[in-house]
Amino acid sequence: MRCIQITARSLGLSFLLWVCIAAPRPVFALHPIGTSSDIIGVYPSYPEPNFGNEAQAESIRKGAYLAKIGDCIACHTDTKSGSEAFAGGLPIVTPFGTFFSPNITPDQETGIGNWNEQEFIRLMHRGIRRDGSNAFPALPYVYFNRVSVDDLKFLWAYLQALPPVNKRNKGNTLPIVMDWRVLQYGWKAFYFYPDQGFFKNKPDKSTGWNRGAYLVNGLGHCTMCHTPMNFVGAEKKKYFLTGNFIEGYWAPDITSRGLRSGSRFQVANVFLDGQLINRAGPVRGPMADANHDSLRYLTEADRLAIATYLKSVVSRQPRNIPQITAEQSNLKRGQQVYANVCVLCHLNGEASAPRIGDQADWLTRLKQSGRTSLYRHAVNGFNKMPPKGACVTCTNNDINAAVDYILFHSLLRTQWDEFKNPAQTQHLTTTSIAYGERVYDENCSLCHDNGKFGAPQVGDQVQWAPLIRKNMDTLILHALNGFNHMPAKGGCTQCSGSDVIAAVKYMVQTSQSGGDYSLW
Repeated sequence: MRCIQITARSLGLSFLLWVCIAAPRPVFALHPIGTSSDIIGVYPSYPEPNFGNEAQAESIRKGAYLAKIGDCIACHTDTKSGSEAFAGGLPIVTPFGTFFSPNITPDQETGIGNWNEQEFIRLMHRGIRRDGSNAFPALPYVYFNRVSVDDLKFLWAYLQALPPVNKRNKGNTLPIVMDWRVLQYGWKAFYFYPDQGFFKNKPDKSTGWNRGAYLVNGLGHCTMCHTPMNFVGAEKKKYFLTGNFIEGYWAPDITSRGLRSGSRFQVANVFLDGQLINRAGPVRGPMADANHDSLRYLTEADRLAIATYLKSVVSRQPRNIPQITAEQSNLKRGQQVYANVCVLCHLNGEASAPRIGDQADWLTRLKQSGRTSLYRHAVNGFNKMPPKGACVTCTNNDINAAVDYILFHSLLRTQWDEFKNPAQTQHLTTTSIAYGERVYDENCSLCHDNGKFGAPQVGDQVQWAPLIRKNMDTLILHALNGFNHMPAKGGCTQCSGSDVIAAVKYMVQTSQSGGDYSLW
């Protein structure tokens, strides 16, 4: 997270904005996170509401659907502590202190059981709490005020039908000035009041477009993650939905430019399949959480409506991004891919990415893994980096060219001359068993860890004994050229022959006793 300090040159506007902003971008960045990003595979479960009589049930069912659109469960459930759904307590850490989400179950002592419907609507529409004080914009009322009164009534009915949980709210740990809610009026004056109001349909647009705009800009509050924010935590409207960093992950451009290579059906399917458009790789980070807790529950009509709206959005781009053409030389092409995609992380080291120009870092990576491994990591994804840097229009060759461009601008010319020719770097991309283990972990383990598709399981000496008796030459040829259900090189398009040989040596060494295959 970043804390951009505003210099208090006077007691005027600069200081006012500093003390008023108790919820800057870092708070917004954490909104859909905190559930599974820290604990892989741990997600909150939706509780069964009390549907009451037939008349109540219909409103509650509509409210349940709206709660999923808004992903309310993400912020109001602390899965790390094993808390019940909607009982609050999720810590939201900011440079100014820590916020804790409140209990929104209908418990009368610790939740919202003593609230009434109008108090709830006032909070969602105006950011005013039950006691009349300002809510901090960690609650995205800036977007929720677009939601219709009828939909908020349905949402209220659902929350009141949830099982009550007696769990006291934790107090925010903010410095005393930051905790003065009255100062939020200053923030609202600049970033809420001028643009507040219900969503209004555009008569010249289709029903689907208007529905998508309503969802994206209201309960969906997509802009909180996908729009750059200014120094006081308000969105930069001219860069609407052009992308932003969220908790170390890149929330990509979802305007017409960013989604241009996919149909609206492909865009809609991202919510269900968890795959980027064009099958460019899995959805990762906060968006994976949002898919699980929220977007996968949308009806097909709503998914397509959102896709229709997003593919119509035109915004000013925060960067002057050149277009890529296939005819250009490798480094020139790599430069444009870098400017389009890689610069977001590799210029300043966002998301722990190695910075372009850091000679020592890149030289170490090359010596440890070799150039083909760097290609493979960039294409397939590695650590927090999504496959192809989340570029849905880039080919493997585009990404390889970008890797070369980064290396060219990070190494000495003599080092670049040595590494640009794979034949000259064979001694670095070795076939050692230690290197083979890394290749195995990144590629072969998908099948050989659990014996998928009939692959012999690593470590199972009974399975491997007859294979080893065929001799290493045969095993290596099978791995390189494909055999039975196994594609050539195990389907790894970025693996060199040396990579494959090293992985085979590792698997054989690990799956037998008594032999030494390190010098093969």
